Amino acid sequence: MYFDTAGWPPPDSVVNLWLFVSRIYPLDSAKVFSGLINGSINVFPAPDTSSITDPRVPVDSVAFAYTLSSGRYLYAGVIQRLKPDFDIRSFRVVGMYAVPGQPDQPATFEVPEQGFATGIDITVNFTQPPPQPF
Repeated sequence: MYFDTAGWPPPDSVVNLWLFVSRIYPLDSAKVFSGLINGSINVFPAPDTSSITDPRVPVDSVAFAYTLSSGRYLYAGVIQRLKPDFDIRSFRVVGMYAVPGQPDQPATFEVPEQGFATGIDITVNFTQPPPQPF
């Protein structure tokens, strides 16, 4: 995961940064909440813990490895939590795994049985985030 550190937001505007992967796309607020409950959307680390990195300290990259069930994933990215509440308006996607040469189109990937998905590079840009799916 790569970050545009020049546009890193002020500490009071980032409560958490989470990696997410989704088996469903497009998303709307109802699908987000139901997906989190039924497991079709996974968030890492767990939303009740912390962030993928300390949101108050700019970094240029973060390596990640998380366990996923095998199957096809239609959307992956990074969510910025703007406020401590869980209202859908408190979240925005600030990076996504995109189709090469088409930064506004989410790329799909497969996790094989007994295997790994590698090369899932996500660029995070706080000042020019991708289109919001919800």
